[in-house]
Amino acid sequence: MKITDYAFTNNNTEYQLIKELLLEVETYPEIDHNWEPGRMDWWRYNIHAEKGVDFFQVNAHYWKTETDQVVGLFISEYGKDDFFIVVHPHFWTLFSEVLHWGLAFWAQGKTKISTTVFTYGQPKIELLLAAGFYEDGHEENVRTYSLEQYDFSYNLKPGFRLLRFSDYGHYESRVKLVHNAFNNPAFSEARLRSIQSSPGYQADLDLVIVNSQGESVAYCMGWVAEHNPKSGYIEPMGVHTDYRRNGFGKALAKECFQRLHQIGVERAWIASNAEPDVANLLYESLKPTSIKRAYRYSLNLEE
Repeated sequence: MKITDYAFTNNNTEYQLIKELLLEVETYPEIDHNWEPGRMDWWRYNIHAEKGVDFFQVNAHYWKTETDQVVGLFISEYGKDDFFIVVHPHFWTLFSEVLHWGLAFWAQGKTKISTTVFTYGQPKIELLLAAGFYEDGHEENVRTYSLEQYDFSYNLKPGFRLLRFSDYGHYESRVKLVHNAFNNPAFSEARLRSIQSSPGYQADLDLVIVNSQGESVAYCMGWVAEHNPKSGYIEPMGVHTDYRRNGFGKALAKECFQRLHQIGVERAWIASNAEPDVANLLYESLKPTSIKRAYRYSLNLEE
């Protein structure tokens, strides 16, 4: 079967074909799927919502059969030295070709490149090691929570309200909150509105905590997994630096868990950076039922 590679130009047709690959890969629990459909939406509708086509052509490349099935993907989340590879399990021999393209084209001018793989993705890890990559540290935790018989109760300090963002409506305050919580001055109202236009957005899961002055001090967004309506997740969650240690993160998570459960979600997950990121203390206190870990694999490139 003839397979041809293409630069991604960010049009809706090719985006949907790539999403179909990611959705199918998620039905194989034994396959590493660190680059999953929700992460792809976040990449397009948030991180790079204001980028031109040149960015997408350089940082995303896909492989497609004659029947228009996308079976391979090379993508950089931030357009820096980071990348992910996704290959359909029925076309696993394509992995080496995808990696070779990344090394020959995308990696030009870089001195070190890295990807992240869950520990159970041993076939991918073995191919990376054979290509000269080395394990380069613990990168990420993903905790899963069973929402059946979960304790959704929480206390909110007097003077604060937990609302749907759609009922709050103050974009400027929410944008300033993101600037502070994540030290992300590039975040804009345009990006927030772009996220809210993404396919999986649900206003009931977009939550904010507001103080007595009407300023937003904490927020989170919940999502239902496209491949399985019984699975959901929270991404992102942020608290203003002046309002941490007030239980706002726990309140948001539990309220979002309850809302997810009310629409049929049975388990939810939250991703975090590896320890010593303090967010792990919060996410552990929410009593996960399981945790999976991802490690960084890097390759040093000569000039």
